Amino acid sequence: MLVIVAAVVAVILVVVGGLYLARPAPTPDTAGLPSPGPVTSAPESGSPTSSAAAPSADASSAPAAQYECTTATEGFEPVRYTFEGGLTVDEKVLALGEDENGNIAAPPPAEKRTASWWSNGPKPGPTEGKAVLSIHTYRNGGALGNEMYEGGESRLKPGDLIKLYSSDGEVACYEFTEAKKVWVDEYDPDSDVMIDFEGAPELAMIICWDFDGSADEDAGEDPWKSRVFFYGSLV
Repeated sequence: MLVIVAAVVAVILVVVGGLYLARPAPTPDTAGLPSPGPVTSAPESGSPTSSAAAPSADASSAPAAQYECTTATEGFEPVRYTFEGGLTVDEKVLALGEDENGNIAAPPPAEKRTASWWSNGPKPGPTEGKAVLSIHTYRNGGALGNEMYEGGESRLKPGDLIKLYSSDGEVACYEFTEAKKVWVDEYDPDSDVMIDFEGAPELAMIICWDFDGSADEDAGEDPWKSRVFFYGSLV
């Protein structure tokens, strides 16, 4: 996946032409959209399986069915996430800050289904603001982002459940509400499309979209012309 020029945590989505604008983030005011990853193709051939691959540690290794939504009084650092509904996913989460360019860090290039949580933003749970997750899209397919927006349409449907898990058993549940696409050159860094520290608890998941093979990446051009935001409201 990639990070958009100044924005992808709780789960949020945006649309070009009707960008959802809101209050500017109080701090930090320098974080940019998730940066595109350097992966030029899927590291492995073949279509990725959408069946859950169980991560390895503590609560992240237990079957999702064992966990219900909890009423945590504080936010927590997520180690795992699941989708329940039209798309079934069970994968790990890495806590990352910003990359060397000041953008929200994406997962390592080869981590085709891992999500990165923006650790300098709001935490999942009842805390205010959007928790942001970044997930890879590969230009030749094979990453989870390619599945999430298959054929230019969200495979997550309103009412689908997204769960974030802590290492000690806390579970924050979000109900998927919508997916929106925002063109990078129309992204407003002063909006709350991606960064929001003060609004209602939400989840925003971000993927890169609209790959442009003619972009000069050596000159710093972003080959991904848009980002798709998937939003969820805390249950």
